[in-house]
Amino acid sequence: MTLKSIWIDYCENGSIHGLRHIIQKDEKPLMRFIWVLLLIVASIAIVVLVSASWEKYSYSSMEITVDDPRYPLTKIDFPAVTICPISKIVYPKALDLVLNKYPNDSDLRTRWTNSLQALGRIKFPHNTNLYYVLQNLPTIKIPLNEISDLMIKLAPSIEDIFQKCFWRGISYKCKDILRFQRTEEGFCYSFNSQTAERSINDESKINPPFIGSDGILIPLRNNAAGKETGLKLIMSNMSNKFFPNDDRRRGYNVMVHTPDSFPDVATAYKVHAIRDRISLISVSVAQVEADESLDRLDSENSQCYLYKAKAKNLSSLLHKSSNEDTCYIKCRMRAIHKACNCTQYFFKLYKGLGSHCGIEHIPCLIANDILQRNSQVSEDEPGFPKWSMPFAMNCSCRPPCSFMTYTTELRYENRQFVNNEQSSSRYDVYLEVNYRELYATSYRRSMRYTTQDLLVSFGGVASLFLGCSLVSIVEILYVIYKSFLVIVQILYNKYN
Repeated sequence: MTLKSIWIDYCENGSIHGLRHIIQKDEKPLMRFIWVLLLIVASIAIVVLVSASWEKYSYSSMEITVDDPRYPLTKIDFPAVTICPISKIVYPKALDLVLNKYPNDSDLRTRWTNSLQALGRIKFPHNTNLYYVLQNLPTIKIPLNEISDLMIKLAPSIEDIFQKCFWRGISYKCKDILRFQRTEEGFCYSFNSQTAERSINDESKINPPFIGSDGILIPLRNNAAGKETGLKLIMSNMSNKFFPNDDRRRGYNVMVHTPDSFPDVATAYKVHAIRDRISLISVSVAQVEADESLDRLDSENSQCYLYKAKAKNLSSLLHKSSNEDTCYIKCRMRAIHKACNCTQYFFKLYKGLGSHCGIEHIPCLIANDILQRNSQVSEDEPGFPKWSMPFAMNCSCRPPCSFMTYTTELRYENRQFVNNEQSSSRYDVYLEVNYRELYATSYRRSMRYTTQDLLVSFGGVASLFLGCSLVSIVEILYVIYKSFLVIVQILYNKYN
C-alpha cells in the first residue's frame, strides 16, 4: 500500500465533506479548485470560531444562582460572637499592679495613668482619638517588650465581664464556652471562633469550636431560631472598673462574624448598659458555594479565591485564609509596621515585625489612621481620582469563591422582671444572638461558559462547516498513523 493510495482511499470514504470531489478523475480543474477553496475557507472559519469559543471559555464571567432558598441550618456554622469591653483596663488591677507602687510620687503616678489610658484606647479605626487623649498630658515610656504582657494582666477577665452564659437556653460556666480573642481594638472574648486563642493542652469537649478526629476545628451549629434559642450573655456594666476620669459610656462592642475569620471591629455593634434593656441581635444566613466548573480557574488571575482554610489552629494572623476580613487585618498590621516599625500590642509579634508599639509610636499611629481605612484601587478605575484617595494601603485581597455571610440586625426590648429581682441587676448588659429564620439561603457560583458549552461549540462549528465529528478526528489520526508506517517501511527498504 502506497501513501497515495492511503490518502485517496481516505478522501473517497472519509466523513469530511468535499474531499471526494477534489480527487475525482472526471472532475474539471475549475471545480476542483472551487472545492479546494471552499475547504480552505471552511477550515479558516473553524479556526476563527473555535479560537473565539476558547477565549470565551478562558475568560468566562461567573454567575450566581439560587440553589436552595430553604437551606437547612444544620449545615451552617453558627456565627462566632466576639465581645470587647469598652475599657481595656480594669482600674483596680491598674492600682494593684502599677499605680500603688508610687504612692508618694504623684507626677510619676499621673504619667503612668495617662500612658495606660492611651494604650487602652489604641484601636482601629479610631487612633485619631488618641490625639485628644494625650494632648499636653505627661506620659512615661513603657518598655516595648513589656507592653503586651502588662495589658493582658490589666485586661478584664471572663469573671470580670460575664455573669451568666446560656447556649440554647441552658446555662454554662462562661469560661467553658468563651475563649480569649485578639482583635484590632484590644483583648476580647469570643464564642465559637476558630481564630480565638487555644492553649497547647486544650482538650475541652465543651468550649467550641471542637477538634475533630482529623484535627480540623469544628464550630457549633444550631437548628433553631427565635428568642433564647442561640447565645445569651448577661454581662456586668463594669462601672467600677473604669478609670475615674473616663467618661465613656459603659458597655461593650459586639461583633458577629464567620468562625474562621478574625473579627472586623469596624462592623461592631455598641451595646451599652441601660436600665431594663435587652439587646437582641438577629442573624440571617446566606451561603455561596463554588461549583466544580470554577476548578479550571487560574489561581493568580481569577476573580475570586478558591482556597478554603482548614487548620487545627487559625489564631495566627499569618495563617493562609480565604477570608477577606482576615486579609485586610493582615494588610493593616503590615502597613503599620512599615510606617511605624512596630506592631500593636494586641497582636502577637511575628518574625520580621519588630517590636510592639509604645507611647512613643502613638503620633505615628495617629498619622497613619487614615491610611488603614483605605485600600488601593487600579489607577484606571473610574470614580477614584487621586485627590479622593490621598492615602491607601497596597492590599491584594480577592473575594473568596465560596463564603458564608451573616446579615445582622440589632434591636432592643424591655426586660421583664420577677418581684424579688435585685435592682442592681437592672443595669447589667443583656445580650442575645439568635437566628432570625429556620432556614438559610444557599447560592451556587459557576462559570457562565462551561466545558460542556465549549465542546458543543467545537462540535457544532466543525459539523456545520465540514460535517466532521470526533470520529472524523480519529479517522485522520488513523490515516496519519498508517502513513507513518508506510514511510518507515520505505526508509527501511531504502537503507537495508
